[in-house]
This record gives sequence, structure tokens and C-alpha cells, in this order.
Amino acid sequence: MRIIKKWIGRKPESAGDVYLLEVTQAEMFEQMYPLLGQLALHATSGRDVDYRLYFICEGGRRILPVDKPSVMSGAFNGGVNPLADCEIITAENISELIDTSALLPAVEAGEYLFR
Repeated sequence: MRIIKKWIGRKPESAGDVYLLEVTQAEMFEQMYPLLGQLALHATSGRDVDYRLYFICEGGRRILPVDKPSVMSGAFNGGVNPLADCEIITAENISELIDTSALLPAVEAGEYLFR
């Protein structure tokens, strides 16, 4: 799994820095599903069916499954790409990227970012 972009689009103030996490199908089932339950399966694949996308925000305390392709398209950001380059961070385990002991309930990205 790896963090590949930083979200610069619309978001609640409480979100803080928001990063895009890309996980493999295996990582989704082995790590994300036990952590998030059914919502983990709501993550879209983007363009590649072998990967699933999530946002990490609120200082690593909340995970947002990217629930619909329009979240990524920039449609909600005036047509401007809401993703910016950032340092790519690779991890073997989700616990390296988030605070599992203080994890807040998962919310679908479309609901959280654009409410």
C-alpha cells in the first residue's frame, strides 16, 4: 500500500491534511476490511481493477473509502484536479500510516468531503 497524492479539493476544516492511499485487492481484504468492515468494500478501483482507493485524514484517525469515481474527477472542484503530488509513502501495514488505537468511524469520501 502507498500514499500517492494529497487532496487539495473541497473538504471540512476538521479534515486536516488529506492523503490518497492506494491498496491492492489483497490488502483491501486482509487489512482494510477487518479495520473498517463493509465500508472497506465500497472503495472504487479508479482505473485499475487491481487497486482500491481510500483517503486518510484527521491526522491519521479517519479513513474514507473513495466511494464513487466522481470524487476523483474534479467535478466538485470547479473542474480543477483536486489531487496534488506529494512524497510517495509506502507501507506494508496500514498501522504504519494511521493511528489504529484512536481510529474514528469510517465515512464514504463522497459524503465526508462534499457535505
